[in-house]
Amino acid sequence: MTRLIIILASIAVVSGLLYFRAQQRKQLNRLQAAEAAAREAAGHAASADERSDKFKREMLKLQAEELMRPRATASSNSPGESKPEHPAAKLFRDPEMRATMRREHLSGMNQRVRSIVDSNLTASLNLTPEQTAALEELVRKKHTPSVDFLMALMSSDGDELPGIARAAQREWGLADVEIRSFLGEEAYATYKNYEDSLTEREQLSRLRRDFEKTGLTLSPELEASLLQAMVEERQNFRFTYNFHDQMNFDMDRLPEIYAEENLNRFMDETAQLNERIIARAQGFLGVQEAGEFAQALRNQFERSKVTIKMTAALFPVGRRN
Repeated sequence: MTRLIIILASIAVVSGLLYFRAQQRKQLNRLQAAEAAAREAAGHAASADERSDKFKREMLKLQAEELMRPRATASSNSPGESKPEHPAAKLFRDPEMRATMRREHLSGMNQRVRSIVDSNLTASLNLTPEQTAALEELVRKKHTPSVDFLMALMSSDGDELPGIARAAQREWGLADVEIRSFLGEEAYATYKNYEDSLTEREQLSRLRRDFEKTGLTLSPELEASLLQAMVEERQNFRFTYNFHDQMNFDMDRLPEIYAEENLNRFMDETAQLNERIIARAQGFLGVQEAGEFAQALRNQFERSKVTIKMTAALFPVGRRN
């Protein structure tokens, strides 16, 4: 009897254990199915967002291309006929389009912040992870007003623009003071040099890829010399209006500054600057390297001209002249 009870008890325990495990498997399967459904739903949502943003970016591109086409002059309109609405006016009245463009600008700004507060800078400043995070937040605080400034340029051609621009300019300056206070004078000087050379470092990164396509490489010493030459030539060049440093513009003169002739002059002056850099680089690069560098820099400039023209076409402030 005792053995029978033990056997029956063992069978009951095993059966119960098997039943419990079966229930666990069913519950696990349900959880996995639910998680898979959630992932699929999230994937669909993400894909929908990506499709929406892609569609809006394509629409923006088409609008920009339309803006670059020659416009009929006022004299070509019939008497009494109102001037056709500029395509950009409708573009920026769309709240979804404005939100999409702001997200794009913020994404670009955050990438810029990461490029400034990178491992090279934090290592040279000997920052802890906590200090690095704090500095990154301060730099983000400094560069966020540039997004507000850009959005204002792209959506406002009225009397409110100077006020918006001056507010962004003021926030930029205050954030820079915070960074200086956080780092101290010596470390701030290192940070400022690194921030100010970001454009040239990005150029050099693209040039490096161009060189790799031809099978050429530059030593770290030559890259350092190129970077120094590019930064110094740009700092010593006197632009009529330096669109590399828009936050220091006279915000009361934006319609004048963003006039088409000034943007064209800026591109001409940039071409002159590039030729100075090319001439200087010939002093320390080999013949083949100097030739490839010159061609790559000129190609970069031609691509940037298209971007500048398309972007400027969206600025209603420049169309007030």
